[in-house]
Amino acid sequence: MAIPIPRRPSSFLLGKADALVTIDVFIDIQCPHSRAAWPSLMGLMESYKDKSLSLRVHLLTLSNHRQAWDVSLGIFALAEGDAEKCRDFVSFLFERQEQFNNAAFSNKTHVELQQLVADLAQEHGAVDRNAFLERMQSHEIYVDARTPIRYAATKSVWATPTFFVNNGDNVPVDHKSDLSAWQQLLDPLFV
Repeated sequence: MAIPIPRRPSSFLLGKADALVTIDVFIDIQCPHSRAAWPSLMGLMESYKDKSLSLRVHLLTLSNHRQAWDVSLGIFALAEGDAEKCRDFVSFLFERQEQFNNAAFSNKTHVELQQLVADLAQEHGAVDRNAFLERMQSHEIYVDARTPIRYAATKSVWATPTFFVNNGDNVPVDHKSDLSAWQQLLDPLFV
């Protein structure tokens, strides 16, 4: 079955669409390995800000991360298609990941999770709580959040974080790689 054409691309794009070098990263907001990789990715965007580099962030929900779906809905609801808002909220959420991991929610309800996401959105910045919760539960946000999951299936992505550089999947870095490992990989691509 073909994937329907989404109303917007699967990812949040940091950098320019026509960049010489593009990194695609598939992350799960509840994944500790995605959290570990995030600072290096943000460091790359800062250290290569004068180079032609872009980062496409695809939010996935892995089956063993039960809270990731609702937290991702919250990211899409807060970002409203804005990559900078997405980056900032994802960074904020990774710093608070222990609040919504499986252990923290072993005896909590779905409503409590939605309230936590709204609490975190309010803590992050000024949001109208009721409007945020309503947007989080809208069909539009549901479609936006499922699109990267479907796109990941077309790329055979089944774990997070997964990296592609210029659509190549033989990327010799992982969640433990620091900024210098990424620079060793990317520097030759800019000559």
